[in-house]
Amino acid sequence: MPHIWIEYSGNLELDTRTLMQTVQSAAVGDGSLFPLVGARTRALRVDDSLIVDGHPDNAFVHVVLRIGHGRNAEQKAALGERVFQALTRALAPQMAARPLGISMQIEEADPVLNYKQNNYREHLAARAAEAAARLPRTVVGVALNTRQALAALGNAVDAAPYKAAPKAPLLYIKPANTYAQDGAVITLPADVEAVEVGACLGVVFARRATRVSEADALGYVAGYRVVADLSVPHASYFRPALKQKCRDGFCPMSRGLVPAAAVADPDSLDIEVLVDGKAAQRASTADLIRPVARLIADVTEFMSFEAGDMLLAGAPHGAPQVRAGQRYDIRIAQVGTLGNLLAAGHA
Repeated sequence: MPHIWIEYSGNLELDTRTLMQTVQSAAVGDGSLFPLVGARTRALRVDDSLIVDGHPDNAFVHVVLRIGHGRNAEQKAALGERVFQALTRALAPQMAARPLGISMQIEEADPVLNYKQNNYREHLAARAAEAAARLPRTVVGVALNTRQALAALGNAVDAAPYKAAPKAPLLYIKPANTYAQDGAVITLPADVEAVEVGACLGVVFARRATRVSEADALGYVAGYRVVADLSVPHASYFRPALKQKCRDGFCPMSRGLVPAAAVADPDSLDIEVLVDGKAAQRASTADLIRPVARLIADVTEFMSFEAGDMLLAGAPHGAPQVRAGQRYDIRIAQVGTLGNLLAAGHA
């Protein structure tokens, strides 16, 4: 076996010869701790590009030194510090340009000495900030995700066309034509007298999410937005409600992204809707049938989300109806506010 083993991820381009020489020179030093005679190095590229810390862009370099017996603890520690400093200096340009983890292990030491450094969290924060700065590529909504909404169907849930309570999330898309900002005036189509204002918690993804487990789901969340899921009142969830939910401007969203770390529990947030300054609805995300993590797990079982994409957790039952000339405001605790004035369209 080689005395110096360097393993690195396949998504990283390295000048391995120069890196091996750097590590070997630092390890050998003056020859007193790691004699030059017999020293060997080997570098191995892990071609399957291991997904490090949950993101395929993250890269890593791992070094193992086998130093043999006969050195005391102080000598081993001095060797480790010297080599790891040389390693981090050599990889500084890579770390400045991309997410990178550097680790080193000294074997034949008791205890085994380990050294680690990475910038994964910094790049995760940068990805989250980038996601917050742009409009989502995709917004996916879910219907009937509150206990009250399902209960309101009563016995009808067992009759045609439903025939049973939903066994999976009932999803719909809010395409880009529906996007609008906080404070914008939303013009109602000429054939629409009033809209239902679904006050939704918008869950924004920090990175690609595919087949995510419920236990890991919140780790994929960059943050949260307040979203108004506007729709023309309709009674059936059986047919896709494109004409009711996908009109221009029917998905206003708050401008800022509240970081996930700032929201202690997304499943325990108070929601309030005001119409012309008067309380019209009070609810809570505690009423969700599928809490946020479970919803993410269920939906990513069959579709993927990218950084910046948004999943709506579900509107409370009994969404207030608002007409042209009125203003609604939505408040979600710990997340923020969203308000828009509605205007009448022309025939």
